[in-house]
Amino acid sequence: MQKKKIILISASLLLVLLVLVFFTKSEKNETIKEKHAMVLKKTKGVAISTDFTTNVFKGKNEARLLKKLRLCDSTLTWSEDENRPSCTPNFFRVFPLRKGLSLDQGCMVLMKAGVNHFPVRRFVIYEREGEQYVQANGFIGYPIELRPRANGYDDIVVRFFERYQGEKYFYNCLFTWKQHRYQFVCCEQINDADIKPEKQAEVSSEIWKILYEKQLAF
Repeated sequence: MQKKKIILISASLLLVLLVLVFFTKSEKNETIKEKHAMVLKKTKGVAISTDFTTNVFKGKNEARLLKKLRLCDSTLTWSEDENRPSCTPNFFRVFPLRKGLSLDQGCMVLMKAGVNHFPVRRFVIYEREGEQYVQANGFIGYPIELRPRANGYDDIVVRFFERYQGEKYFYNCLFTWKQHRYQFVCCEQINDADIKPEKQAEVSSEIWKILYEKQLAF
C-alpha cells in the first residue's frame, strides 16, 4: 500500500513538472514572438536618394559645415576630382541630425564613393559638443531610408556591402538614436529579401558581428 502511494505521489509530481515546463516554454516562445513583432513593426519611412548628380544644397550652411569638418578642399569653388573634392553637392549630402535642429548643432554626412581616396560610400554622424564636432558614428555604407521618431531623431536604415567566399551580400540594417549615438537594432533584409521573424534575432546578431569585426560600423 505504501509503495503504491509513493508511486502515485511520484507520478503526480512528474505531471506537475511537465505542465510547468510546458507553460514556461510556451510563455518564453510568446515573449520571443512579441519581441520580434515589435522589431518588425515598421514606421513608414522616407527613401534616401544616393544619386549625387541630382543632389543640391538648400543654402550656404552645408558648404560652410563641410569646411569646418575638413571633409573637402575649401579653396575650390567646384571640382570633379574625387581625390580633391570641393565642398559641393556633387560629392556630399548633408542631413540635420535632428528635426528642428540646425546643422551647426549636429549633422549626418553622406560621401560619394571615391571621395578622398576612399573607394565606397561613407556615412558619418556628427554631434556638436561645445565648440567641437564629435563623430558619433561612422558607417562604410549608405542610408536608404529615414523613419520618423517622436523625439525628432529619425531611425536610419543603412545598407552595407560584404563579399564572402566570392559572393556579394547586401545587408539592410536598422539603427536608432540612443545615448548620443546611433545604435544597432536589427538587420531587416539580406540581398533585399526579408529575414524571417523567427530567425531575425539570431541572424541580426551574426550580421552585427560581421559589421563590427570588419569595421563597417563604428
